[in-house]
Amino acid sequence: MTDPLLIWSYLSEGPLLWLTATLAAYLIGDAVFRASRRKSWANPVLVAIILLALLLWGTGTDYATYFEGAQFVHFML
Repeated sequence: MTDPLLIWSYLSEGPLLWLTATLAAYLIGDAVFRASRRKSWANPVLVAIILLALLLWGTGTDYATYFEGAQFVHFML
């Protein structure tokens, strides 16, 4: 399993990837927010949404597939 496309196809099937991506995007957003000295334009949720949108667009993943993995965060909210 050393082929990156094979690894990606395996990971993209499981919901854990999208849960991890959601949490990682928020952590990156929080880091940007802190680095900007808490400026309103660097809202961590906004940054996370932009990062996730770019990731989904870049990988060609539809929202339904993403939501299967991220539904735990949705439930907790």
